[in-house]
Amino acid sequence: MRIVLPADWPLLVAIAVLFAASLALPALAAGGREFSGLELLLDGWQGLFRGVYAWLANPLFVAALVCAFLVRDVAAAALSASALLIGGTSVFVESALRARMTSVPEIELGVGFALWMVAFAALCLRSLTRVLVSRRRA
Repeated sequence: MRIVLPADWPLLVAIAVLFAASLALPALAAGGREFSGLELLLDGWQGLFRGVYAWLANPLFVAALVCAFLVRDVAAAALSASALLIGGTSVFVESALRARMTSVPEIELGVGFALWMVAFAALCLRSLTRVLVSRRRA
C-alpha cells in the first residue's frame, strides 16, 4: 500500500510543530506553580474524574492530524473541530473545579495553552477549507 501525502503536507508538519511547541511552554499556573504543556498532557487525564474534559482534545487532535495526512478531510475536519471545542472548555476549568471541590487555587492559562489552541484552530481551518473546496469542485 502506497501512502500519498496531501499537497499541503508542510502545513500539517507546521501544525504538528505548533502542538509540540505548546508542550514545552508554560500552559497553566495554579497554586504558585507553573505546569508545562507536557505535564498537562501526561497528567491531565486525571481531570476527567473531576469534570474537566479538555484533556480529551489531545487524542482528538492527534486522530485529526493522522486523518489529514491520510487525506481523509471530512474526518479530519470533524475531529479537529471537536478538539477545538473541547479544548476551548479549558477556560472554564476553574469554575468546573469549584463546583466539585471546596478549595481551588486561582488558575491562569499560559502561552502554552494559547499555542495549543492555535494548533487546533489551524488544523480545523485547514481541514474545513479542504472540505469546502472539494465540494465546490464536485
